Amino acid sequence: MKKSIQLLVFIFVFVLFGQQTIAQDCTSVNTSRDIELDGSSEKEEIKLNVDAGVKQLHLFINSTISTGFLTVEIYDPKGKKRGYYTVESQTKSNAKKKETVCGQLQKQISDPMKGDWVVRLIPKNVKGKISIHSGQVQEKS
Repeated sequence: MKKSIQLLVFIFVFVLFGQQTIAQDCTSVNTSRDIELDGSSEKEEIKLNVDAGVKQLHLFINSTISTGFLTVEIYDPKGKKRGYYTVESQTKSNAKKKETVCGQLQKQISDPMKGDWVVRLIPKNVKGKISIHSGQVQEKS
């Protein structure tokens, strides 16, 4: 079920990019990254390089955790926070009851500034998976 939802969202984003590509004679570059955490509390930064000429930056971040507390933040190249969300499991790691908590963030940025955009992961005892999908749309030059 969880995989089906992720696949449907990814297909939706892909179709959205495809429609823009057909309508504007532009190029769309998409990347996906999956990160698994096994009880981690170590901060991690993922850099997304945006070149000059990018007209749209699309970010879709999905997290599924079974324990812990996770904050996901997005920063532009100047260090300004451009979005965030948190997700937390409310069951103890040694409890008989299991819980899976999902969180998502979708962000579309028009005319993003050139440079390294950062997705910062701030986990506290997190067991789970984070998927980061990004797309950059460039007009044909």
